[in-house]
Amino acid sequence: MDGASGGSGSGANTGSSEEQKQRGVWILVAAALAFAVLVLPQVVEDDDKTSFAGALPSGGPSRLPALPSGIPSGIPSGLPSGLPSGLPSGLPSGLPTSPGYGSGGGGQQTGGGNGGGGGSVETQRPATPTVAPDPTADAYRAVSAGDCLAVYDTGAGDYNTRVPYQVGCGAGNAYVWVSAVRSSSSACSQGPGRNYMSYTSRGQTIALCLTRQFKVGYCLLAKQSGSGQSVQMRAGLMTGVDCDAKRFPARYNQILHITGVYRAPANPSASQCARVQGDRTYYWSWVVNGGRTLLCTMVYRG
Repeated sequence: MDGASGGSGSGANTGSSEEQKQRGVWILVAAALAFAVLVLPQVVEDDDKTSFAGALPSGGPSRLPALPSGIPSGIPSGLPSGLPSGLPSGLPSGLPTSPGYGSGGGGQQTGGGNGGGGGSVETQRPATPTVAPDPTADAYRAVSAGDCLAVYDTGAGDYNTRVPYQVGCGAGNAYVWVSAVRSSSSACSQGPGRNYMSYTSRGQTIALCLTRQFKVGYCLLAKQSGSGQSVQMRAGLMTGVDCDAKRFPARYNQILHITGVYRAPANPSASQCARVQGDRTYYWSWVVNGGRTLLCTMVYRG
């Protein structure tokens, strides 16, 4: 019993001495922290240009008191190793997850790779459809009113060319001149020595209004019918033909030679086509160019 009692008393004195030592250490720690928190900021704020050593009282120590060399052994060395078992282990499963980077925007993302970051998002523009060239349409668009063309009616129901080939108006093959350019052939004036040629491309029509250029020495195709006093001559005023041609379209049976192109008088007639006094040539005449020109011809004899 005594040994046991003595042993117990010796253990109590030792514990009291240890507690006093720990309390002393904590007092020093508390004093140092109080100085650092309460006194030091005031010293520094008084004069931010004065060094820390100069702010101390002249009779005091030149440095802060040293902290204890060790932490009391009775203080817990770390935080608890685990959270209470009653707390939930994770976020609720029903919360929405954050979208991945670059997943929004609505545009087409052209870049690839993992993470979706760093690349720009571009929308591809639709490719411009390739339009096939149309040289004939380009040739029609290049024609303006006042231009002259190497175009004539072949007598077979078509022109000698589908393309309006431009030439100088003084050229020998300048058969027609363009009086106007329209979007419809119905807008072109009609009449003897007038016609049109048109072309439609991609739904747009270009109509060239043509007026025949008559020149002395040139020849036309014609259709003669009847005989004697009832003879008639129908000329293809837009036609052109070699005066010495031996064959020509079936709808025609004569070649007329242009003998004169005059300003139309008040009462034009074939009798006004005489080239010399007493001229007994049989002439065929037409008033062309909107009534302003008298065209005189004769059957070509070679």
